[in-house]
Amino acid sequence: MQVIEVVKDLVKTEEQITAEQAWYGSEKVWLVHKKGFSLATVLKTECGSLPEGKVKIKLEHDGTILDVDEDDIEKANPPTYDRSEDLASLVYLNESSMMHCLRQRYGGNLIHSFAGPNMVVINPLSTPSMYSEKVMHMFKGCRREDTAPHVYAVAQSAYRNLLTTQQDQSIVLLGKSGSGKTTNCQHLVQYLVSIAGSTGKIFSAEKWQAVYTILEAFGNCSTTMNMNASRFSHVVSLDFDQAGQVASASIQTMLLDKLRVSRRPEAESTFNVFYYVMAGADGALRTELHLNQLNESSAFGIHSHSKTEDKQRALQQFTKLQAAMKVLGISVEEQRALWLILGAIYHLGAAGATKADEDEGNGMRLFLLQQLVLESVGLSLP
Repeated sequence: MQVIEVVKDLVKTEEQITAEQAWYGSEKVWLVHKKGFSLATVLKTECGSLPEGKVKIKLEHDGTILDVDEDDIEKANPPTYDRSEDLASLVYLNESSMMHCLRQRYGGNLIHSFAGPNMVVINPLSTPSMYSEKVMHMFKGCRREDTAPHVYAVAQSAYRNLLTTQQDQSIVLLGKSGSGKTTNCQHLVQYLVSIAGSTGKIFSAEKWQAVYTILEAFGNCSTTMNMNASRFSHVVSLDFDQAGQVASASIQTMLLDKLRVSRRPEAESTFNVFYYVMAGADGALRTELHLNQLNESSAFGIHSHSKTEDKQRALQQFTKLQAAMKVLGISVEEQRALWLILGAIYHLGAAGATKADEDEGNGMRLFLLQQLVLESVGLSLP
């Protein structure tokens, strides 16, 4: 039955063939302009009626006739290629045709597209239902050519090659801030762990999720392009045993934006963990960190959230962060040391520079700062 369906898809009807022939005969093109590209038809003209390098076209959307440069038009593909799964399969491979194909696929909730051996993923505005355990099993054991474009197809291809060649495999995620690199990395790891399985209790999906919860707290912030941008690069490594199961995992991180703590870009935030602590610390911890009277003009720009919903969200994230640390075996004492260091950083920024008549208050802040730093390493002031 599956073979018959594939053959049906490959065989074109007479109507499709006629429509394609008409398309090629009319010479459809894309007119590239500052707002994007528009579909047009090249009109036949008498030889010498137009200056060299010019062509006459008719815009499809309003019928406007224009004389344009040849360099401003690109060949358009027939409508049958509008939602091609592989951009490399387009008859005319150019920027406008690829963007049109990706836009058509995105309109049909098809956010994944092959591009030869690579994959293009358009980050959706909301979390789609296509990432689930049920969908994972649809890709289990399949070959790349037998599956629809999906990040799980990439993971399955790498896993299959790993088992057949007994050689290391790599998946590289590229894109600008907010494109979904970190999220898709989590999808890839989740698929491999779910499909391959894991041995023992050293590694588990719960522990891996806890790792990302901590990384997000200490390495993510709000920027002008992304409300939760990862400001670190990371390399994830999974080790498999002879049976093909995940035996262990490691992650190397490079925090490339440390300066953000002391020099926060305008209209952006510092790292999430500061806001989590300021919103989630209970009475005892707030007293210990001297956060009962938060400074409204911190020199580092670390301000507590003003909106109730933001405070509530930060509180929930702080609780989630504490739970993640517990999963990874970080003791209460070790957590306390972290909160003390974060509190010291906050007070260091809040101290800033003051006027002469505020020296007394500034001195108290520096005293508290010294006390917090010493307490974080197990010492105290005499």
